Amino acid sequence: MISRNVSIAVGIIIIGFVVFWAVSLKPVSHQTDLFVGVTSSQNPYVQEFSLPTGSAPNGLIVDNNGTVWVTSSSLNALYSFDPESQKFQNYVIKTDNSSSAVSGRNSTMVWTILQDKDGFIWFSPLGTKSIWRFDTEHKTFDKFQSDAGSAFQMKSGTGGIIWFTTLSGNSLGVLQKNNAFPSGYKMTSFNLGSSTAPAGLFLKDNYVWVTEITTQKIVQYGITNPSGMIENITKMAEFPVDNKTLLSSPTDLFVDSGIVWLTEHGTSFLTEYDLQPGTVIRYPTSQNLFHATTLPFWIRGINDGKGLWFNEHEGNKLAFFDTVNKTMIEYNIPSKPNDGYLTYPLNISTDPRDENILWFSEWNTDKIGKINGHVHIPFSISANTDQVLLNNDASKETVVNLEVHGKSPYSANHVFLNASSSIAPDAGFGDIDVKISPDVLDLSSGNTSQLILRNYSALPGNYTLGISVSNGLVEKTIFLNLIVPKEYIFSITIF
Repeated sequence: MISRNVSIAVGIIIIGFVVFWAVSLKPVSHQTDLFVGVTSSQNPYVQEFSLPTGSAPNGLIVDNNGTVWVTSSSLNALYSFDPESQKFQNYVIKTDNSSSAVSGRNSTMVWTILQDKDGFIWFSPLGTKSIWRFDTEHKTFDKFQSDAGSAFQMKSGTGGIIWFTTLSGNSLGVLQKNNAFPSGYKMTSFNLGSSTAPAGLFLKDNYVWVTEITTQKIVQYGITNPSGMIENITKMAEFPVDNKTLLSSPTDLFVDSGIVWLTEHGTSFLTEYDLQPGTVIRYPTSQNLFHATTLPFWIRGINDGKGLWFNEHEGNKLAFFDTVNKTMIEYNIPSKPNDGYLTYPLNISTDPRDENILWFSEWNTDKIGKINGHVHIPFSISANTDQVLLNNDASKETVVNLEVHGKSPYSANHVFLNASSSIAPDAGFGDIDVKISPDVLDLSSGNTSQLILRNYSALPGNYTLGISVSNGLVEKTIFLNLIVPKEYIFSITIF
């Protein structure tokens, strides 16, 4: 399969899956019998359902009726899943002169899928020059040529206009209903410049925001649509505005009240970028067992921006961030793949009827999963301070007192403490020695612990310190401001 270094960053996202999906232009369909999505594993927070072996699901969306749609990366199939009956329906994509699907033809990854205002399901295989539409009423597929390339992310704008980024095409595309064209749609693309690799896409007011992985920029464009049809876009601003702030593979974004929330895919960070002063605060995910970067990817904002869901491609977790209280909850994926230890949750979608329900695809376990964000987290963690000034004397410790309250009924009342920081891309601490004592608590007999830090010449600056408590199924993290002063004090002992 894919190694960690081949896991989904800019020249890695395309990996070895770019094979043209040769399907007819004519609308055709093939519908198989229903099959039950076996509940393979679950806990109070996460429930999983199995797809056919080798399906490698990626692109996923929940439609307005609560039906889950997910694409296969290898089996020529679009699946629908009814959460009530827990049954899948398999819609096989094939040529119009073939009596059966050709195995392996759809070996191109579908990274984006959406439902438009008319109920059609749209998706696009990466590496092709096509965008597909599925008619949910007549169960037929149509293919539309995209000279700019395949869509990497799609969003539905005002009037049902579909916007999309083309990662390898360096462009922003627009698909608009227009009866003057034989297909009934007008497709327009706007070149964003060579080697920009646009990925994330966010629509707000009369602006479209894009993340560019190669340039490491966030770009804001104004939309020109005097007749209701999109005619042009104009670059309004790009961020960061100077070379002092560097981003690392900004992939997806959510914009609200002058704040841009970003996933920096080359790191373990969810990043808060304040546009007015240009300041950055990075919130680290909890470290995983393998000390690998967790690779946050897609963002889904809920509750008018008060909450953000995002997936961690190498964290074995899905995360929810409270933008008001600045806390994070991470849900562990129960399954592990047969070929290793990391499960790749490549795509996510909230249920439009209930944004606290999140669905996700598990690419290398052939499953989809559901997180119930309504389930109460039975414990909490607090610190005796919200700001930590690190002592620069390596012979002296900086101590943070911690308290954990509640119960842990799913792990014999034991919880595990963990720390992370924004100092290193993998959420580690670099030249700071970190100890948590004790790092395991039996909540029936003890609730206090200490985080002990010792500075061995860490780079001066303002960072974010994450302190987490977990019962093995779910993890809650609070964040403190961590300050490393500029002046160093070296302790010399003479014998």
